[in-house]
Amino acid sequence: MPKQTFLNLKEPKRKFITDAFLREFAVKTFDEASLTDVVKNLGIAKGSVYQYFDNKLDLFMYLIQECTTVKMNYVGLVKRKDYQDYWIFFKALYEYGYQFDNENPIHSHFLHNLINNLNSPSVNNLFDEMMKQTVSAFEKMVKYEIKSGHFRNDISPKIMGFTLYKMGMAIQEQLEFSGVISPQESIRRNKSVYQDKKEIMIQIVEEHIKLIRPAFDKQEV
Repeated sequence: MPKQTFLNLKEPKRKFITDAFLREFAVKTFDEASLTDVVKNLGIAKGSVYQYFDNKLDLFMYLIQECTTVKMNYVGLVKRKDYQDYWIFFKALYEYGYQFDNENPIHSHFLHNLINNLNSPSVNNLFDEMMKQTVSAFEKMVKYEIKSGHFRNDISPKIMGFTLYKMGMAIQEQLEFSGVISPQESIRRNKSVYQDKKEIMIQIVEEHIKLIRPAFDKQEV
């Protein structure tokens, strides 16, 4: 986490430094990202980074926390109790996620590339831990839906939770594979990941829901 010297910086300078490192990790993997290149572009001494953070990993963890906090200001507003069923709630998460992406493009690019970063040999232990936390969150969602009588109860919540996790990954991968989004091009042009693609993104989300919903929902006798 940041040292007090970083926290003591004026907000515009903190943001300037943070955005520069977010961009670096958004286009490269953790092992490829160069602190030297970033500080050179910032016009500050490399030693300054170590006045702000203990090491590269410390900086990286700060960036994850920063982006997660910002995104939660959007998707955290989506409460399950406010939606008729899980799938309307699931789609709403993407709608609020689109707003996050539109208003915080560099943060969105960083999170979009996070899996690539976490697959770097130096930090792949973090990938395992974060994936467990993510899948566990989906398992809790499943257990809630089963308890509420919305999801079937004859399949393990672990399997259903993991399937929901993979569904989210599949949606993102399909958007990129089909050319709907092109993150490398978007960041080069200083655009958001999903720039002006909300309609087609939601359409793809809805089709994935249509495909998987019958396998999850409790069938009426």
